[in-house]
Amino acid sequence: MAQRHDEIISETSKMLRQRGIVGTSLADLMAAAGLTHGGFYKHFDSKDALVAEATERIFAEINTRFEERVQSQGARAGLKAYVTEYLTLAHVKKPELGCPIPSFGPDISREQGAVRGVFTGGVKTTLSLIMEGLLCPPADRREKAVELMSLLSGAVSMARATDDEKLSSEIIASARKRASQIIEARR
Repeated sequence: MAQRHDEIISETSKMLRQRGIVGTSLADLMAAAGLTHGGFYKHFDSKDALVAEATERIFAEINTRFEERVQSQGARAGLKAYVTEYLTLAHVKKPELGCPIPSFGPDISREQGAVRGVFTGGVKTTLSLIMEGLLCPPADRREKAVELMSLLSGAVSMARATDDEKLSSEIIASARKRASQIIEARR
């Protein structure tokens, strides 16, 4: 049962990032996990409970990888590695493996309760990790971290929304340049 639960969360994590919350039906999730609609309720109380747990897992995986880099490489190098991985065409083309902010962040704004709380918690953790790697004075780090996170997620969203790969590449390259400036800024 625990393995099946884990499989459902894994499939949901991918599907949410591919289709968003609104575009992901319970029937689609259960079909992907090989369960019936009735089998779902053996694992979760509601779709919201499933989405909250999947969102929590997505952020946990991303932030754990970020934290591991910070511990092994240092805060600044860990942040640079995070940004380098984030701002790639691979991330643009494979939303099911990437950050939930550009994937289903707009859907979250329409959610209530646990889903929104879990998403907020994930964003706060990521912001804290970003803050550790910035060179600017501590009093300015929160603002710069928000700016950087907004730049990253916005650039990926824009690059995904275009049907012109050259333009997508331009967006990512421009965002990389600005992200580097934010990371290196001492004020």
